[in-house]
Amino acid sequence: MELFLKQGFESTTIEQIVEPLGIAKRTFFRYFKTKEDVVFGFYEDKTPLLVEHLQNRPAQEDAYTAVCQTLAMHLELYDANPQQAWALVRLIQENPALAAKGFEKRSEREERFADALLQRSDAADASPIKARVIVGIAMLAWEQALKEWHRLGGKQDLRPIVERAFEMATPNEKAL
Repeated sequence: MELFLKQGFESTTIEQIVEPLGIAKRTFFRYFKTKEDVVFGFYEDKTPLLVEHLQNRPAQEDAYTAVCQTLAMHLELYDANPQQAWALVRLIQENPALAAKGFEKRSEREERFADALLQRSDAADASPIKARVIVGIAMLAWEQALKEWHRLGGKQDLRPIVERAFEMATPNEKAL
C-alpha cells in the first residue's frame, strides 16, 4: 500500500512489491490474483466482521439503520488515521481499475449483508429482494458519501458527510 500511495497504482510493479518481501512473483500470485486484490485485501478481511456485527445488531432496530450502523464501523479506520483513509479513497476513486474492483467487492458484500439481514429477521414479510434493496440503498449512500468526500478534496470531516448521505437515502417503509 505504501508503494501505491507513494508512486501511484499504475506505476507500481509486482517486482517492486515482492522484492522487499523477499518472495517470488509466483508466491505473490498464490495469494493475490491481481495487483488490485492487494488494495482490497482489507475489504475481504473486514466483511466477515461486518456481517457478524450486522447479525448482532439489536433486534428492535430497523434493517436500514442496522446496515448503516454496520457500514459506519468503517469510520473507526477513518478516525484512527484520516490521512491514510483519504489516501486510500483517493487511490481508489482516481484509478479506473481499482474503481471497477471496488464495485465487484461491494457487490459481493451486498450479497453477504442481504443474507445476514434475512437471517436476522423473524418477520413474515422478510424477502430476499427487500433485504437486497435495503442493503443496496445503504451501500449506495455510503459510496456517494465517499465520492462527495473525494470531490471536496478530503478537507471536511467524513463522518457528517456519511451521516447526511444515510439520512438522505432513508427508505420509505411504505415502499418496502
